[in-house]
Amino acid sequence: MKNQETAGTVQSAYFLEYGRRKIEVCADTFLNLARIFSREDQEEAERDRTELLVKKSLSEGRRLFAKDLKEMADMLRSAAEEPIRFASLGGKRRKQLIKGLQTEGLQAEEICLVRRGEGRMELSALLSSRDGKSHTAEEAADYFSVLLDMRLTSSGRNPYFIGTAPVCCFFEEEPAYVYLTGSAGAIKERETVSGDCCAFFEAGDGNLTLLLSDGMGSGQDACRESAAVADMAEDFLETGMPPELAVRLINSVIVTGGGSALPTLDLCSVDLYEGRCRFLKTGAAVSFIKRGRAVEKISAASLPLGAFGQARTETAVREVSDGDYIVLLSDGMTQGWPREDGEAELERLLAGMEDVSPTEMARTLLQYAVKQQGGRIRDDMTVLTAGIWERERGD
Repeated sequence: MKNQETAGTVQSAYFLEYGRRKIEVCADTFLNLARIFSREDQEEAERDRTELLVKKSLSEGRRLFAKDLKEMADMLRSAAEEPIRFASLGGKRRKQLIKGLQTEGLQAEEICLVRRGEGRMELSALLSSRDGKSHTAEEAADYFSVLLDMRLTSSGRNPYFIGTAPVCCFFEEEPAYVYLTGSAGAIKERETVSGDCCAFFEAGDGNLTLLLSDGMGSGQDACRESAAVADMAEDFLETGMPPELAVRLINSVIVTGGGSALPTLDLCSVDLYEGRCRFLKTGAAVSFIKRGRAVEKISAASLPLGAFGQARTETAVREVSDGDYIVLLSDGMTQGWPREDGEAELERLLAGMEDVSPTEMARTLLQYAVKQQGGRIRDDMTVLTAGIWERERGD
């Protein structure tokens, strides 16, 4: 048994080192691409002035793209160098885990407890069904939590079911906060689709992201623009890419694409471990944080994506606590109000809300905005809401 445990540890260390080397190769690739683009810019500077003026826009785009590639290479190197420490379970404890899981119908091998660079614990195990029945990864997380006296949750990387074929599953330390989300929207009159695109998703470990993009104009073209921005943002952020870099890359795609579209991008990233949220606004409308009866407005004067060669993103970081709500809006929610300022009116309405779900809050805000505009929907209107609560330690 001891030899098997030693072999498993060596094998785990081997695959960890193999993964790091693969990441470093990718980083080198991005860095080399960045150098190529930078070198082309230096060669460009030596050419005829008239030709330079004609190709100035393209050269600037290459320069910015080279900068982004270098930053991506740095990000990958940072990931490869993240300190990871293996925590010893001990032979007796390992046997207790295996036996405890067997009583629940699961066979466990290659159990490994790891402390990540930020101090959080992660457990990995090769699991399979012992009794021939299908078990869920969430059930396995509950078993490990009880057996280790540590609150663990199933990683999003895991398959939903664990069958008879062994599968490697990962379990992460449970975040301190939980959330509920809600949304509501209305399509501009005489249009069949909304030009706004929104999403909620978890990016990285314990990170909730609210995303809203407003395409220029309305209808199919605006929908296509905002959906493309939302898809790129979600893809980039789910890899663990810093939001600022993701926004710059999206902007580079729009600028080099040569189109005239100017979509907005509104991101709110919530760290469910630390209780901190970060707003990134590129041409986006106002947002709110509601704490009891107090409401804080988060606004920015930045322009939409594609307006300049480099994205001008404004960032605001705030702490969140138990019972706070986060609200994102498209500009159709606050424009066209006949008598009052739409932002101030929605802020007052939010302050008076008590004991409502995020879904009910979103619907109430939308209905009020439509009513204040005389029942007319002159622009696409979208509301995203998220309620944040401290996790009950006994659940």
